[in-house]
Amino acid sequence: SPCLCPLSPPYCHLHRHNTMADQNFDIPKLPGYITEDFTNRKNARTRTLDYRLGMSYVTPMEDAEAGRPALSRAMANMSTQDGPVASGMKLPGGGTVGKDEFTPTFVALDGKVLRFEAYMKEEVPEAPSEGFRIRQFSIFYFLVDDSIRVSESKQENSGLAQGTFLKRHRVPRTGGDQGPGKFVTWQDLQVGQDVMIYGRKMLVVDADAFTREFYSAKGIEQGEGIPIPKDPYFIRRKAAEEKIPLKVHDDRRERFLAFNRKVLRFYCQWDDRNSIYGERRPYTLHFYLEDDTVEICEVHLPNDGRDSFPKLLRRQKLPLSSKEALQDIGSKPARFYTDKDLAVGLRINVFGRNFLLYDCDEFTKKHYEKKYGITDFPNLTERIRTPAVGIPQRELPPPTGFGSEADSLGSIFNLVPKAPKRDEAKLMHFAGKALRFLAKFDEPLAPEDEERKFVIAFWLSDDTISIFEPVQQNSGIIGGKFLERSQIKNTRTGEVFKALDFGIGSIVEVNRHRFKICDCDTFTHKYIESKGENIKSQLYNISLTDIMRNLQKRYEEAREALRSAFHVMDEDHSGNITHQEFINSLCALHYDVSIEEAEPLLAWFDPENKGYISYAEFCDAIVRTPNFPRFLANWHMEKLNTHGHASPQGGTAKSRASGPK
Repeated sequence: SPCLCPLSPPYCHLHRHNTMADQNFDIPKLPGYITEDFTNRKNARTRTLDYRLGMSYVTPMEDAEAGRPALSRAMANMSTQDGPVASGMKLPGGGTVGKDEFTPTFVALDGKVLRFEAYMKEEVPEAPSEGFRIRQFSIFYFLVDDSIRVSESKQENSGLAQGTFLKRHRVPRTGGDQGPGKFVTWQDLQVGQDVMIYGRKMLVVDADAFTREFYSAKGIEQGEGIPIPKDPYFIRRKAAEEKIPLKVHDDRRERFLAFNRKVLRFYCQWDDRNSIYGERRPYTLHFYLEDDTVEICEVHLPNDGRDSFPKLLRRQKLPLSSKEALQDIGSKPARFYTDKDLAVGLRINVFGRNFLLYDCDEFTKKHYEKKYGITDFPNLTERIRTPAVGIPQRELPPPTGFGSEADSLGSIFNLVPKAPKRDEAKLMHFAGKALRFLAKFDEPLAPEDEERKFVIAFWLSDDTISIFEPVQQNSGIIGGKFLERSQIKNTRTGEVFKALDFGIGSIVEVNRHRFKICDCDTFTHKYIESKGENIKSQLYNISLTDIMRNLQKRYEEAREALRSAFHVMDEDHSGNITHQEFINSLCALHYDVSIEEAEPLLAWFDPENKGYISYAEFCDAIVRTPNFPRFLANWHMEKLNTHGHASPQGGTAKSRASGPK
């Protein structure tokens, strides 16, 4: 019938075979010419792999594939027929490699291994005395792919490279039933029967519990285990070893194996006080059980003044009679010390030196208790202990007169004198604070001394004293500085004067001058009444610019002191100081300023507003002090634009606090 396709016949894909069949091709049958109708060729490929329930498995190939070669079809049939023979059977524990519920074989049989014990009787023609040997094997049968691995049990001094005897693979059968796909399966392995593996006949003698359960589930019962015969060669060799006589007179090898690294430890003492410069010296005695040798090690005490020689006696046999050993140098001593001759409380002679054994360790006690039944070990440690000698105290010489007493002590404690350390926290806390007292001579030596008055100033920062005499008209005495500021010792206590040593009505002796305290100022009176707790009555009312100038002055005078002051400000020792710690430090320097009033200072020291100030920022802010007034003016201008008010630049902290908020 004619093609009804709208396309022309040469381009009709559905009826191309009809249109081409209707045409009459006249093609010569010569090499290189196409004589096959390529439209009738089948190019389909049969799938052998598929997925089911998320698992891969092999699908059987169809035999009706006429286009495939015969060898390919035979290999396909072999691959489908020679799968694991255990597929589709029941497993121990209720598991089943079933066909109703799909489970791939490699999943169900993974890790399922049958184990058999077997032996082989191997002829040894090259050794007439041996004849044959018994070799023991373990046969592992892997159900997942019907492969077999054979491992040989190791025997001591067998002379064979034992271990893996046969690597894991499918073992072909050897015999009359050979053919393609004929391999050894689990049905060929039975207890009491021989199995042939590459010409080696092995007798299966036993199986493990899992293997027996597997065969029981299949309906096959394995027989009872068969004992493996003894190897005559090993029997003869063991009997020969037992007949070898032991040399009683030379048991050094046996003692070495039994007592190697086993050492008795005794604590002993040598009393040499009868000789000149003699003393009692402690030692440790080691007795080696493996060869009855002795070594004596020195015990070095702290500051004993002796060279660090490790041993007094090197390891050797110690003769019982040192006199005979020293006299007969060319001959061997008759007897040596053994463990039986040593005990706690005994004295031993070590080449003329008598050592007292006063204690031993726990291993030594257990050895004597097990071998000799000795359980009483007296502890003589307290009896031989040397009375403790007190540490001599260093006597300090009087001051040299150069500098202060601390300077003199620096030349005593150090070969190269060092500057005395100052209490930086105290210097910061009491900087500029002084207690001032009005005093007179207690016992004037001349009539003109009765009306003389003195102002004694005690500086709280470093406990120094200065005395000033006011000028009095027509007194005939030139006033002025009476005593340079320095530390003075109190003759009653022997220590440097303290703040509370001064009181109204008390007598103070300074450089053999006796002064009677008559009066004091208000700050001193409050300080003495509060016993040093009230020191805030003289707080400075100073501007923020003056605070920065004072800090810069301190920085220029002593930079190391400023570093110490920064560490004092860092109360939590974090390496940085918080805003509150900075304000507390300013108050300790007697700058009466609150955290609200110090906002410009905090912005100057902490421009990023992190909440803390590092040491580098602290030093950098002090170095940039000349730029602080301009920064303060700009800060107030920004504050005025933002809130509509600002504190005057030159006002004090107190005046700013009283201003509008």
